[in-house]
Amino acid sequence: MKRLTPFAVLVIFGLIGLLTGKFGLWFPFGLVAAIVVAVVQDRRAKAAALKDQSATDG
Repeated sequence: MKRLTPFAVLVIFGLIGLLTGKFGLWFPFGLVAAIVVAVVQDRRAKAAALKDQSATDG
């Protein structure tokens, strides 16, 4: 697996919550972490696309 998907992050935090018995605590952290992962991956993809585009233009 090359990238950790936002859904995988959510599942990991959910499993931690189930194992510790504090699902109500860990699931919201998982939602926040999934959003952060999605935003970071989107920014990296856009930066890579701009870099590729500028390399082919010049």
